[in-house]
Amino acid sequence: MTFIILIGLIVFTSCTKSQEKTEWIFVEGGTFEQGKNQILISPKGDTIKGFTSPHRMVELDDFYICKYEITVKQFKEFCKNTARKMPNAPIESANGIKVNYKWIDENPMLATWDEANDFAKWAGGRLPTEAEWEYAAKGGKQTKGFKYSGSNNPIEVGWVKENSNSTFHKVGLLKPNELGIYDMTGNVGEWVFDWYNPEKDSLVNNKNPQGLAEGEGNYKISKGVSWFYETQNTNGEPLEYGIHMPEVRYQSPKNTRNDGFGFRIAKSN
Repeated sequence: MTFIILIGLIVFTSCTKSQEKTEWIFVEGGTFEQGKNQILISPKGDTIKGFTSPHRMVELDDFYICKYEITVKQFKEFCKNTARKMPNAPIESANGIKVNYKWIDENPMLATWDEANDFAKWAGGRLPTEAEWEYAAKGGKQTKGFKYSGSNNPIEVGWVKENSNSTFHKVGLLKPNELGIYDMTGNVGEWVFDWYNPEKDSLVNNKNPQGLAEGEGNYKISKGVSWFYETQNTNGEPLEYGIHMPEVRYQSPKNTRNDGFGFRIAKSN
């Protein structure tokens, strides 16, 4: 009997320890203007429309979100505890260049959507909705109205084309946003729960929207964009409205794995 209790205690302690490695930030709920900036200007002066979340007022309850992007080390522990094989690292970058990455523990995990979703459930959470992610990136009720997540200058808060040396970086090295959350601008784009189906965005509830029940093909949404994209105009000034803004959504097949896609997780209060 004592032996059984001891084994149970060991298992419980192991599970608790793995979940404690996720640092949570509390996000007080509220109403915010999602998709506020609908026109993006590229460094070459192109105007890009329809590449953002729906423009509407959204009401959200309190929730928690990860302070950092989920790391390779955390994902390795998930694989070990669920008896699954650690996936192979990408052999190509997001722009098709052969890279043959090796997994580095402190770097963000480059995961498919299903892997991210499975990890979230195992860790006692879920993937954030697009609305939750955008609200948190903008600083929630602590927002100072920055164009990017924590600054009007994306280089201060994110690894982007101009400072990334053409790759992603260890999590948490740059300035956090108003809520103390890191890397919501640049580094790697982050999968969210929602399907991509912009023609039906208007059908989604404005209170705690969960996204649509199905998408356009098997496309899911990611947010934050990655290290690959430029953030300055031809004069070297930060773009006022650029592709790394929290409003921007990127869509990809959910089995995509390259150096442009990672994730963080959330949980309800």
